[in-house]
Amino acid sequence: MHPAFGLDMPNVELIYGLAPIQAALRQGRREAYGLFIQAEFQGDMPRPRFEEVISLAESMGIPIKKVSSRAMSEVLNNSVHQGVILKTDIYASTRLSDLGKFDNGQHEVVLKSGNVVYQPRRKFPLWLCLDGIQDTHNLGSIIRSALYFGIDGLLLGGEEYCRPTPTVSKTSSGAMECMNIHRIFKMDKVIERAKANGWSIICTTTRTTAVARNISIDELPELDSPTIVVLGSEQSGISGPILDLSDINVHIPERADTPEYIDSLNVGVAAGVVLSALKMPKA
Repeated sequence: MHPAFGLDMPNVELIYGLAPIQAALRQGRREAYGLFIQAEFQGDMPRPRFEEVISLAESMGIPIKKVSSRAMSEVLNNSVHQGVILKTDIYASTRLSDLGKFDNGQHEVVLKSGNVVYQPRRKFPLWLCLDGIQDTHNLGSIIRSALYFGIDGLLLGGEEYCRPTPTVSKTSSGAMECMNIHRIFKMDKVIERAKANGWSIICTTTRTTAVARNISIDELPELDSPTIVVLGSEQSGISGPILDLSDINVHIPERADTPEYIDSLNVGVAAGVVLSALKMPKA
């Protein structure tokens, strides 16, 4: 690692790019230890946003240091940094064990670190559960769509899954810094308890998946209860125990004839299509 960035500190990481750093500074969920800016200005760097990041850091008392573009590229393995890197503590995705009942316009979330009360962005809470998503770019794309379409929180689980990393934050254009993201263990048990607390479960499938009540997104009814939408892994989709708990299984219909071996969309694309099709009453 390049010594200029002081990565000998424990539990720190480098986030990069204008949008993720702006979001991280504005949200204030992370402790920021230093902003590194490119010493030599280049014409392709968006100057107003670059200056806004510097201004934000200065107003917050965050140390600012100029480093070379080469040093930035070396420490980030040539990732596109747009001339800015922020040293922060590692993104904390707290472990969640239960989604409580929705009552009086709010619901309790049981975390390992303690209980938190959330108020939904719409009339009813809407959460997204990712079963074994492993690709960082897919996860970043999903988080960006989730924030845009009004998801209240994101659950990450499965046998193997991608964690929120600086690459995910960059791919999400900073949406990761704004989203409530939690890890879950034994996903089927968490969803089973959520159902007992009045939550509805929607699982995304392909048109050919052999499950009960597999409807098109065009047929989705208006959501009238707290809901969890589940997306499956890039390789194997949603696991059987989760599908068994589903109230509605939904697929994205093809709009033209396609070869039989292309029966689905990339999960990052599918997330945006499904979330945009949900009929959610406003608060």
